[in-house]
Amino acid sequence: MIICPNCGAEIENDVTKCPYCGYINVEGAEKKYFDELDDIKEDLVEVEKAPVKALKSGLSKGVRVILVTVGVLLALAIFYIVMLFIETRDKPKLFLSAEDEAHAAAYKVIAGEQLEAAYEERDIAKLAEIYDTAYSKERVSLWGDPHYETGYASSCYMKLQDCLPNLDKDRMTKHEAEEITYYCFYFYYRAYGSDAAPIFDSIRDEEIMPIITERLGFTIEDMENFRDKVTDPPYVNRSRVWKITKKYYKQYH
Repeated sequence: MIICPNCGAEIENDVTKCPYCGYINVEGAEKKYFDELDDIKEDLVEVEKAPVKALKSGLSKGVRVILVTVGVLLALAIFYIVMLFIETRDKPKLFLSAEDEAHAAAYKVIAGEQLEAAYEERDIAKLAEIYDTAYSKERVSLWGDPHYETGYASSCYMKLQDCLPNLDKDRMTKHEAEEITYYCFYFYYRAYGSDAAPIFDSIRDEEIMPIITERLGFTIEDMENFRDKVTDPPYVNRSRVWKITKKYYKQYH
């Protein structure tokens, strides 16, 4: 496990993207690329053996086999290179200049003061706005701020409100179902921590639980049985949530 340098969440070291903030894990992306490149190299070794095998069954057939095989492998290589480029093109800068570091430090202080004021007012929308602006616009991590978890929970809550209308569709996409399930599980398991508990415990009981049981169709027993499979305290792993529950989402209404 490693710590995401963007949002501070603990993530698998071989994932290509942080499941929480979308930050590109360059090491994971590179590992995936080179693993796939090794597979291609192994296939190319087999291709080199193809002419000898082809001669035994006829030159023309051997040429066709070689051309088709090389064409397929070349297409795969191009595909993986393009995918690696797409995954890494928007990655944040890993090494900040002194000026950038000074800006980030100053911005974090300001954002911390704003979070404190919004927290005192129990203003969820404002907490979410401060958190999202820091990460999506300013690209400044608020990890370590006393109200970091509450800011993230507020962001999750507002995103859940945005995606809940998808339950009214006749048919949801995988991504839409994954979003709703993750956010509901996040609140059910109180992954928002003790700082956010005064704000979100009542919301969990009064808003989230009816969604989970009445609209997603899970029982309390289901949720408790899932607990060890989708959590690694103190967070809920997004990919594992979907892996465990994807067969259920067609019943959502």
